[in-house]
This record gives sequence, structure tokens and C-alpha cells, in this order.
Amino acid sequence: MELINNKEKRVLGALNRLGNAPISKIAKETLINRSALYHTVEGLLSKGLVTKINKEGVAYFQPLPLSSYEDWSKRQITSVSTQAVELKEWLGSQNRQLPTLHSDIRYFEGIEGVENLYADSWRDNDEKIIYAITDYDKAYDVLNDFMEKEYFPNRVRHGVQVKSIVPKDALTGKRDITRSKELLRDMRFINIFKNLGIEINIYGSKISIVAFDKIKPSGVIIKNEIIAKAFKSIFEHLWKEAKK
Repeated sequence: MELINNKEKRVLGALNRLGNAPISKIAKETLINRSALYHTVEGLLSKGLVTKINKEGVAYFQPLPLSSYEDWSKRQITSVSTQAVELKEWLGSQNRQLPTLHSDIRYFEGIEGVENLYADSWRDNDEKIIYAITDYDKAYDVLNDFMEKEYFPNRVRHGVQVKSIVPKDALTGKRDITRSKELLRDMRFINIFKNLGIEINIYGSKISIVAFDKIKPSGVIIKNEIIAKAFKSIFEHLWKEAKK
């Protein structure tokens, strides 16, 4: 967003050279045609960068003193920040509506796409918890470097915990039990999704499903409060059945 455009800069430059001047003199100095010049000067007046004085019935314009520019710029920063906060609050109020079965669905393909999918689970997670059902060995086989070097560190740094259900014979899952505290993860074991090559993550009002295809992994995020609540209920039932 520009604070001032090129024509406004030309007018300010001219006024700083002239001190103060009527429109006719500004037009000669800037070579801006009168109709465009009036519009430009009005813009500078509204921004507080130019003031208008009348001398014998003629309007003269003078620039903001250079010594006042620091205060002027601080006011612009404060104004923009205030407007940004107000806009965010207004947009949030527009989204406060009763849950529906209408879903916002996003698809992700390839390694980079799936990495972006996983980033959403720590970036957009106000509750700071993920409920995961995972073919753990397959996940590591396809995304080991990403998980260890990027996903786990980012998730832990943002304080997002995981309750994870994995197959009983998942070797990497059993190995990671020793890192449960470090990875903010509580694990239980049950033979569901064994060798299916997928993971389901439930967080907030979202469910993500990833297919760990070695050549072209893919995934989907479904944002729907009702569906997420249903999947969470399924997860909690399985959690009670699973073994520590």
C-alpha cells in the first residue's frame, strides 16, 4: 500500500522548493494538468501533508514542514495498525455462525503440498492438540526427513501436543515412545489402519487425511465443525480401546 503516489510526490517536491504556491504555479512546476492536479492536491490535503491558506481570495498551498514528517509517519503507522485490528475483528464477527454440514475442502499433492498440509496443523490450531490415527511406519518411510527436521520441531515449538493411535507392530512408533515427552506426544496402540498407508489428523474444526504414496503423496483438509466433532468422538472411542 502506497502512502503517497508519484504525482503526490511531485507536488510535494515542488512545494518544498516553492515554499507555498497557488495551483497555477504548482502546475508550471510539476507539468501536471489542472484537473489531475486538483485531485492530487486534495489527496495531499486529506492526508495532512499539505495545508491551504487564502491570500486575497486566492488559495495557496504549503507543504508539511520537514521537521514534522517523523510525527506524521508515526500517526500513519498507528492508523494502519488500528484499521488492521478492526478489520480482523470485523471479519471474525462475520464468521461466527452456527455449524453446518457445508465444508471447506483443500487438496494437496506431492511432497511439498503434503508438507504444507502438515504445517496447517500447528499453524492453525488454537486448541494446541492433534488427534492422530496413523500408519506410522509408512509415514516415516515417505516423510522421515521432513518429520524430523521440520514438522516435529515446528509443532513442538508452537506447543501443539499429539494424542496418537498407531498399529501395535509399528516399529518406529514403539521406538518413539522414548521420545514422548520431547515430542509432546502420548501414544497408544491398536491394529487400525495397519499397512493402509494413511494418516488422519483431527484438530479444531478440521480433519486432514494423508495418503503416503512414495511417488506422489497427497492429502486433503476438510474444515467442518460437525464432521470434526464426529471424528473426534470416533477417536476417543478408539483411544479407550487402544493399549498404552
